[in-house]
Amino acid sequence: MKTTGVLVLAVTLTVASRRHVAWDGMVLGVGGSKIRGEVEMVAGKVAGTTAVEVSYARDAAGAVRPWHVHVGSCAKGGPVLGAASAYPVLRVDAKGAAEGKATLRLALPDSGSYYVNIHESAAAMSKIVACGDLLLEE
Repeated sequence: MKTTGVLVLAVTLTVASRRHVAWDGMVLGVGGSKIRGEVEMVAGKVAGTTAVEVSYARDAAGAVRPWHVHVGSCAKGGPVLGAASAYPVLRVDAKGAAEGKATLRLALPDSGSYYVNIHESAAAMSKIVACGDLLLEE
């Protein structure tokens, strides 16, 4: 009997000690863009991966926008998090809305600074039309 009680206690403590970590942020237009939306970055379904979802509205219908999560902040910039090829382009629908998902082959970070940016187009990667800093939620 005592062994069963200890086992249940150990399992309970293990589950209770896990943190739910998520990164969330608002995506806001820059340079005259009216884009508004949100981004979330969480642990992927497969161990050692990170899932990122972005959705927004108020964009030009038919636009095709590359996007990435970066290390750093909208104000300071930084390198792409994971492989740039892991981020499929965002296709803006007739109502000006877009959404996309990416799975990164790296574990979800539990510290640091991250942001998402949305580019004008594949031909104009240096022009950012929207950006959003991510905040750690526990």
